[in-house]
Amino acid sequence: MTEIAVGAAISEDRQFASVAAAGRPEPGGKVTVDLKFYGHPRGVVAFLAELYGQRDPVAVVVNAKAQSGTLIEPLRAAGIIAVEPTAEDVAVAHGQFLDLLGDGGLRHLNQKPLTDAVRAGQQRPLSGAKAWDPKVDTDQGPLVAATLAVWKFLRYEDLAQPGVWTV
Repeated sequence: MTEIAVGAAISEDRQFASVAAAGRPEPGGKVTVDLKFYGHPRGVVAFLAELYGQRDPVAVVVNAKAQSGTLIEPLRAAGIIAVEPTAEDVAVAHGQFLDLLGDGGLRHLNQKPLTDAVRAGQQRPLSGAKAWDPKVDTDQGPLVAATLAVWKFLRYEDLAQPGVWTV
């Protein structure tokens, strides 16, 4: 992949942390999601710092109003300022992810934790729309991290296009 955005999430039971990257390996190709880390939360900040140094992602996204909110300060201490999406951003990210999936514009690398999360995924109401429900039997962290990474990557692409103005 060339440019990537990264999303991070911690499971509801705090047993696992997930880091997913989203990008386009080929210009005009599908957005690809790669689960880069799936392990105990104590290792995720060091992993993100290493990834940040190696890949210089366009953003690292962490939902501060979820279990992953505990990553914000340790990331800041490591020199990484995470993007903290609002509830509306999380709902938009969810919708964009589903639209991209439905349009055949998304691919993942068939990594078991992410595949399992997608298969078990349930939705919940959020800000007049929907978001992933973290309270299912299968860890939704990989899916949440992937969704946030895709959202930020798509926003990066939109802003990087010449002649595109935003308000």
